[in-house]
Amino acid sequence: MTSANGKTPVAAPSAASAVPTNESNRTKSIATRLTDAEFAEIESAAASAGKKVAEWLREAALAQARTTGEEKTTDTVLLAEVLALRSLIVNLFAVASKGPLSDETLRRISTYADAIKDQKAEELLVRNRNQTAPESGEK
Repeated sequence: MTSANGKTPVAAPSAASAVPTNESNRTKSIATRLTDAEFAEIESAAASAGKKVAEWLREAALAQARTTGEEKTTDTVLLAEVLALRSLIVNLFAVASKGPLSDETLRRISTYADAIKDQKAEELLVRNRNQTAPESGEK
């Protein structure tokens, strides 16, 4: 879902923050300017989460700040599902090219895709990480 400005809204985390704190420990503030539409979008998201705007913004900002680079670029669950679909399609075409598919064959192909999807996603992420990691001698 995108907003009027074409950006995907960031969902505030549902879990408590990683560092326990209370309001009296918070002494810093950040100000920002928003359009009426942006403010309405943030107000709506905060209300949907049952939180005050300041609380929702703080949690959303901290969640974004605490997210590693890999988490920002790759949703591993989504990647695993895409790889499962890829496996299904490739195997269905391979078997279907030899003749009609039985219900049992369809179940086996589906079970196989589910069984390998997480492993294949992890392998792909590791391979990408290794390709983008700097060489040990480089600065």
